[in-house]
Amino acid sequence: MSLSPLAKPEWRSFFDAVSPSLRASVVEVEVSGLGLEARIARDWARLAALSYSEQNDILEISVHGADLAIRRPARIHLRRDGPWLQSVEILDSEGNHAFVIFKEPLRLPQPSAALPRANGA
Repeated sequence: MSLSPLAKPEWRSFFDAVSPSLRASVVEVEVSGLGLEARIARDWARLAALSYSEQNDILEISVHGADLAIRRPARIHLRRDGPWLQSVEILDSEGNHAFVIFKEPLRLPQPSAALPRANGA
């Protein structure tokens, strides 16, 4: 299993490329940060969307019954095991973390220019 950074210029193309596979995945969304207690924002719900807007510099996480907008994300990391995505970890510009954890690992499409490879893969 590896944790690999996703370079900012790749954010939009990555989420656009994997969006069809992400929809309807069951996820848990956890948020923690400076001045915040670790908390579950949404416990095991269906993911409706995970997208990044370059224009607004916002990463949007939409699950059934809740939406979370992360303004000015600073870093995004992918935790995966080979072609299987296990979680997306986001750090915003204020030091808050959000974790999107897949109940069942998600098989990513074959690597292409839009899908960065995990280190050592």
